[in-house]
Amino acid sequence: MQTLTAVFSPAVMAYYLSIFLALALLYRAVPAARQRLRLTAFLAVCSIAGITAAEFFGGISAGGLAKVIVILSRLLAAISAVNVAGVLVFSVALPKVHSGMSKFLEDLILAGGYVAAGFVVISASGANLSGILATSAVVTGVVAFSLQDTLGNVIGGMVLHLEDSFKPGDWVGIEKYEGVVREIRWRQTTLETLDGDLVVVPNIILMKSPVTVLGRAQDNTRFRAVPFNVYYDQAPGEVIKAVEQSFKDDRPASVAAKPEPYCAIKDFQPNCIAYEVRYYLSDLSVPGRTDSAVRAKVYYALSRAGIKLSTPIRSVVVSEGAQAVAEKSGKEELARRLRALKGAEVLQPLNDDERGVIAGRLKPTPFSGGEIITRQGTVADWLYIIYEGRAEIRLYSDGSDAFKVVKTLGPGDVLGEMGLFTGEARSATAVAAGEVRCYRLDRDGFAGVLANRPEIVEAIALMLAKRRVELAAAREKLAGESALLGLKTEQQNLLSKIKDFFSI
Repeated sequence: MQTLTAVFSPAVMAYYLSIFLALALLYRAVPAARQRLRLTAFLAVCSIAGITAAEFFGGISAGGLAKVIVILSRLLAAISAVNVAGVLVFSVALPKVHSGMSKFLEDLILAGGYVAAGFVVISASGANLSGILATSAVVTGVVAFSLQDTLGNVIGGMVLHLEDSFKPGDWVGIEKYEGVVREIRWRQTTLETLDGDLVVVPNIILMKSPVTVLGRAQDNTRFRAVPFNVYYDQAPGEVIKAVEQSFKDDRPASVAAKPEPYCAIKDFQPNCIAYEVRYYLSDLSVPGRTDSAVRAKVYYALSRAGIKLSTPIRSVVVSEGAQAVAEKSGKEELARRLRALKGAEVLQPLNDDERGVIAGRLKPTPFSGGEIITRQGTVADWLYIIYEGRAEIRLYSDGSDAFKVVKTLGPGDVLGEMGLFTGEARSATAVAAGEVRCYRLDRDGFAGVLANRPEIVEAIALMLAKRRVELAAAREKLAGESALLGLKTEQQNLLSKIKDFFSI
């Protein structure tokens, strides 16, 4: 019997040590391949155990069971080496040079490596390869006949890769399923549906059934249309303008910038006009979520424009109770508007009669979470009075997407007062932090009040000047006479601007 020292020669020991060292390094460097690396380590350990056990039966020279064990152990050692090389090439080397390879092709290369390693081991053991090949041809024919469906799936997978009909990341429809292709393997193709379900489709079905490619990953866009209806009392131009302007100001995530989304008339129906928002999806994995964001965008855009969405016709019976409810609702809305006006600091100079006039001119303007209420640098002659929800005030760096949240506004706070009173550009961006409800007061709605009592301009200019000087004082640490001088100068400056803006 040969000694173990003779079996595990320096070359053999170096071979196994190299495998285990590579496994340890790759296990730390490639977390995604740890399952394969653990299996490889197990095969290498089995190989060592098999060669050791075979020595107790006389080794490979003894023939019989000992020879079979040695051949199998050497085969396991060769497979271990192929696995280590595969992880090193496919998971380390190729990503470093920004090159990728499909899982199917990786499996095909590894399978070729296993077959080559098997022939090398068998040949080194002294076996007759020609006899093995002749026998394997007969076995292959029997196996092929009994595994027709399995081989059909494998061949189907090879054809899919060769023809490149669709790739992982493409959006496809197969029979009753629709989703994004995640993997194309030897036996099956995996789809992820819009509901997040994983559907495993045998490749042979793909070869026999029609497959609709709805969107390609390399193009990263797919056309979508979201319908909505509006009553005939609104001119199509007003509807289209309100919707398209909303998308220009602030596109939802995953809506492509090019081609630009647009609103179109789809059909004339008995009670309403059918419209569509047509856009291109930039992330094929979230069509449902993006459609929902587009619908929400349409709802808020039309609500801010005072345009109602059409609902199915129903018979409505108006009773005295319903009329009372409507009157109560109207009173509550008026009371809410008056409270909002009283709480707005810049409108404190107004009396109750003037607040009553302006209350009827306020426009409800809801915003969804994440929507931009005002954008830094834009010009608009209106202000917003928040009565529900909160908004972040952001300052952006010039030419950069970086911003700093400088303040959070809530119920009772006002946005864009300088735009209403002087027509100045917005000094900051306001973004809705969740659902925000506010009222919008336009220049035209305020002009009548100033025309009837122009003396309140001085009070408003003084209040705006105080806010500006307080901010400057906090920044520049002004105090005493410097701050007082700055207040007077700022008041005169604002007073002149307001009078010019309202032609007083």
